[in-house]
Amino acid sequence: MIELQLDDVLYNSGILGLCRVFDFVKLPYDSDGQTVTFPESNLSNFEEHYFASLVDLYGSETSYYKMVNTYSKQFVKKCIKGITEEKELEQFNTLIDNMKRWLTSNSYKNVYPFLTEISYDFEASAKAFKKVNKKKKETLEDVQPQVTAMAQELLECLSFLEHEQAKRYIVPRILSYQVIQGFWSNVSLLNSNASKKDLYVEYDNYFIRAAKNYLETKNDEKKYAKSKLTCACCDNKMKSATEAFDLTWVQKVGVDAARKSSHYWDHQRDIFICPICNIVYSCIPLGFTLVRGAGLFINNNRSIDDLVSVNSISLKVGKVEVSRDDLESMAYYQLLDLMAQQAENQKLLEIDNIQIVKYDRNSESRPYTFNMLSREKAQQMYDSRKDFQFLVGKYVKENGEYVSLYQEVLRRFYNGQSFADLLYRLMRLVIDDDFKGMASIHKILNISNNRFKGREHFMTQEELRKIRISGYYLKQAYRGQEAKLNAISYRLLNALKVKNPNKFMDTIFQAYSYKKNEKLSIPTFFIQGLNDIEKFQTIGYAFLIGLNGYEKSEDEKEDTTNE
Repeated sequence: MIELQLDDVLYNSGILGLCRVFDFVKLPYDSDGQTVTFPESNLSNFEEHYFASLVDLYGSETSYYKMVNTYSKQFVKKCIKGITEEKELEQFNTLIDNMKRWLTSNSYKNVYPFLTEISYDFEASAKAFKKVNKKKKETLEDVQPQVTAMAQELLECLSFLEHEQAKRYIVPRILSYQVIQGFWSNVSLLNSNASKKDLYVEYDNYFIRAAKNYLETKNDEKKYAKSKLTCACCDNKMKSATEAFDLTWVQKVGVDAARKSSHYWDHQRDIFICPICNIVYSCIPLGFTLVRGAGLFINNNRSIDDLVSVNSISLKVGKVEVSRDDLESMAYYQLLDLMAQQAENQKLLEIDNIQIVKYDRNSESRPYTFNMLSREKAQQMYDSRKDFQFLVGKYVKENGEYVSLYQEVLRRFYNGQSFADLLYRLMRLVIDDDFKGMASIHKILNISNNRFKGREHFMTQEELRKIRISGYYLKQAYRGQEAKLNAISYRLLNALKVKNPNKFMDTIFQAYSYKKNEKLSIPTFFIQGLNDIEKFQTIGYAFLIGLNGYEKSEDEKEDTTNE
């Protein structure tokens, strides 16, 4: 039996990836606390299981599936029968361009020699694909024969692409660059000399065979007892450095001892990992949950079961495409659900050591960012879970660029930063009539206020509702005087920006005095903010939200726009 224990964050993501492979092919393993145990037989055909799991998770994001999906095939079949719109011809030519580009790329060409069961020359056929160009005087009926002929060629190509052997080699090779290379490189199938070799053989040679050979020597107890080198990740021992591995092949991790021995005491390398842990690290890409180059891993290291449970985020939500915000939101909801379940079972949740690890393939200098979710922050997020969920997929256009409100709020929440600057920017856009998402601003204010729960700065939802309604009543008093109302809003907003309660109150007195015939009295709640800057800003923005027309309590239906 092979036994592994949770360790650092990347090692834990590797263990999770390993468990996901076992789960996918239904191989046995036992989890007991922070320890996972599995039979050595699980390593048989592991290379097949590894890539099958990878394809199952991320194959749908590859160019291969963009060609062979049901919609593409149905569209090509329709083109054979006849196209009826100019847009269909444009779409048809785009498909030709894409297939030609993909099928003649190195990722595809390097695996064609292994497609021994397919009697079709993908590269030669792709090079012969030609777009159908319609001249000005021609009609769609005039070019239909060309469309039909080309569509038949595309359909024939697609039928061969659907062959199981094509899928077996093409998709893993694409994913090796699209997914794996972001986490590890330079060895095995990603060695610079292995691009034209069988990736299954390369993975087996570098990872699996070394592990099997090691396990054979380990079973000889007398020889194993004499081993002096200890694995840095587990208790396994090795007889010499030739049997060990380093971590230079894991992206942004480890030191190349051959080139930078000065990183070690007396220039002697003293950090080794065993062949078993080498396999674990190769499973890191399967431990993260990825969406188009962005990924998350929740390092809940209390137990193997908790690690698997909290990271069990499905990327296959019907036919809806999961966005980066959706991914992050679902990850946190998994964690919050775990909190709720443990609370119901009257278990104490030790959440202080949970790391939220974000991965970005496009960031070469810093692909990993780490956030610690403390018990306090987890509780705050749980209290604001509906507000966070509402912000998923909400964007604001600022200076010509779209900004994700969810990400802006989450970043401030993690770093313990004030939300005042974001509330100011959004309210400024509202007053300038460049943003309609008042409900989103209301949600952000709720999240900001919930951080103070249990402290003197906190205000109840009922208090905030009364403040918003007071602002809304003042707006009604200025009906037909929008320019005057905007001027009041600007002055109030600027007072909030510089945290000046006196300037804010001067504007409030003037605004109410101007409408004294409306029988509106200045609300007493403003007094609460005179000596409490945090409460002053909460009151001020709640009032501004109402002053600019928002007084709903069932606000989920209010903010349907993304701008």
